Amino acid sequence: MPKKTIKRRATGKSPGGPRSKAMLLPPSVASVRQQCLQWHVALAAFLSAQGNGALLAQLCKAFYLAWYLCEAGYGSAEREWFVAVEAIIVAAARGGRDDLWRIDATDRPAVIRILDLHEQQLLSAPRHAITEAERRLMRFSQGDKTSPW
Repeated sequence: MPKKTIKRRATGKSPGGPRSKAMLLPPSVASVRQQCLQWHVALAAFLSAQGNGALLAQLCKAFYLAWYLCEAGYGSAEREWFVAVEAIIVAAARGGRDDLWRIDATDRPAVIRILDLHEQQLLSAPRHAITEAERRLMRFSQGDKTSPW
């Protein structure tokens, strides 16, 4: 007996309701540049052993959002890039226990690669995709998993 398929009627509406024009466009270049500046200032602080928990959280948010946006089809990166940066972040957090918030200069290229990827994602991804990535990050942060990848 053949399987019966169910066809959804096309309504022209996106799941989750209609989206405003602003949600269909990427963030402004000025707002993306402001965020990028904050990440690079945070990284500079860690490179000079002057980081802190708040700056680490900024970098973590950028890395995890980059992952979720890649999964949504905005940009591409090797999983290993994220694993490597996660190890760098974990080491920086461990150093924070001794009040030495630092990222080694040899780790800078790996961090920059993900930050550059995320900048390109923010310049091209519509806001609704970024909002969904932020929701996924929030769910991840409330769960038991130690890594989204």
